[in-house]
Amino acid sequence: MENSFLTIAHYDNLFEAELAKTLLENYGFVVYLKGERMMASMPSMASDLYQVELQVSNQASEEALQILNELDDAAYVSELLKSENALLEGHFLLTSGKHSNRYIEKIRILQNPEVASNLCKRLAMRICESDVDALVGPAYGGIALAFEVARHLGKSFVFTQRKDEQMTIRSGFDLSGVKKVVIIEDIITTGGSVFEVIECLKAREIEVVAIGAIVDRSGGNIDFGVPLHALMSVVVPAWNPEDCELCANGIPLVKPGSSDKK
Repeated sequence: MENSFLTIAHYDNLFEAELAKTLLENYGFVVYLKGERMMASMPSMASDLYQVELQVSNQASEEALQILNELDDAAYVSELLKSENALLEGHFLLTSGKHSNRYIEKIRILQNPEVASNLCKRLAMRICESDVDALVGPAYGGIALAFEVARHLGKSFVFTQRKDEQMTIRSGFDLSGVKKVVIIEDIITTGGSVFEVIECLKAREIEVVAIGAIVDRSGGNIDFGVPLHALMSVVVPAWNPEDCELCANGIPLVKPGSSDKK
């Protein structure tokens, strides 16, 4: 294999290496991961000492490398949702009260720390040039993501929650040095929760300079007044209950998850 296969990429975590391997295999390439066993046997230490090498045949190396280089954030997230069985199809009741034939089960992403960390690293790269003091995550889904993005950027972390039906910053945080922030959300549908967080921060004279999200389900149709950096932007059909074709066809309605999000 050493003579006929060429290393075209290096990875410091096994999850991302395996995802790239799966992608190329879907295109018909024969792919090997060198160092995979070492990384798997010592995940907490191996990334500091070793890297996983992704290898393909010499003849296919240029084409395979081009595919990897053209893998943008949206394609990456799409493949990740599929790999985690997080993209569901059926008849779903959204937290906004509307109905849809597709649902993104975000909890399946958060359930896998490697998945969440890789997504947060990509979000961190999107906002790394923003001049901010902290990352803010709305409870609950945004908490883990904002914390991990803050870790990647070496910034402070704050989270908000609803108390007496009002969005508020969790008590105990030292906000004396927090003047500018980026809000990190998991999935944006109507943007209601983000707007609440923005108003909450304005009341504390904290400026929101940008929004970061894993998926923007509005397809870019929400104006927060600041840049929105979404790894993936899609338009998912959503109907009012009285206009829902799935209801008219008698397809059972499922409420796949619940949150306090709008």
